Amino acid sequence: MELPAYDPRGAAGMALAYATSDRGGCHRRARPVEREVFDADGWSVADRVAAVATAQRTRSVLWSLVVDDFAGETLWDDLGAEWLAAVGLDYDPAELERAGERIWTLVRLFNAREGFDRAGDELPDVFERPLAGGPSAGRALDRETFDRMLDAYYDAWGWSRDGLPTRAAVERLGLGDAVDDETPLGTDPTALDHD
Repeated sequence: MELPAYDPRGAAGMALAYATSDRGGCHRRARPVEREVFDADGWSVADRVAAVATAQRTRSVLWSLVVDDFAGETLWDDLGAEWLAAVGLDYDPAELERAGERIWTLVRLFNAREGFDRAGDELPDVFERPLAGGPSAGRALDRETFDRMLDAYYDAWGWSRDGLPTRAAVERLGLGDAVDDETPLGTDPTALDHD
């Protein structure tokens, strides 16, 4: 998908969001740019990863409830638990958060079966050229920092460094039945310090 809306050279978190979106460079899966541009210099790799992974997990839950992004912001804190209780469904926010993690990992498993892995979590080289003007003039996508963000992102999900969910992650989330012989799994990740 063509990249929309926000140039990731001005917000490195958006670079990660675009690259790891399940359907190409989508700004609806995660939009850390909404906060990052106001404090970009204060954001670490860990901050960017947390913002992207949290949004992807949260939106996975809210979209499964058929909640629009804008209205969904009102349900962000409890992931719709109170709303579900009003219609007789008893889920606590922790259960819903786990559901979001399961959804995002299940989508990644589907994409992995179709041939996607870390090699697909990239952005065009044009973003390595510095911006010519504006508030982010001179900024560019730094490949080394981007690779560290990807490593930290995969660690956050419990996936391998090649961007594939691991057997441990699949089993922890109860997704074993979703993995067939055509679905590649990664080896267990090695966590590193990403700050």
